[in-house]
Amino acid sequence: MKCPHCSKKIGLFSKALNKFGNPKTCPSCQKKIQLSPNLKLVALLIVPLFVAYMYIFKPLVEAMGFSGEGVAGIWAALLVILTMRLQSAES
Repeated sequence: MKCPHCSKKIGLFSKALNKFGNPKTCPSCQKKIQLSPNLKLVALLIVPLFVAYMYIFKPLVEAMGFSGEGVAGIWAALLVILTMRLQSAES
């Protein structure tokens, strides 16, 4: 991900993005930033991921003896985490 102010790259698992509290600060320019899901990308990916879940992953997981509903929760969490983006928190 890139800072919306200075365009420097900030890793998803960096210390700056994983500290408690909001808003967070960019380690390069020290301006306020915040993480938010990219709702357009979530809306675009939700149908293909649901189809893949219903017809590919759920039957495989249930064949192994696990709950298919747990896989749905994991897929939803991954979808939101992988579509996160940085926005400016300054007004």
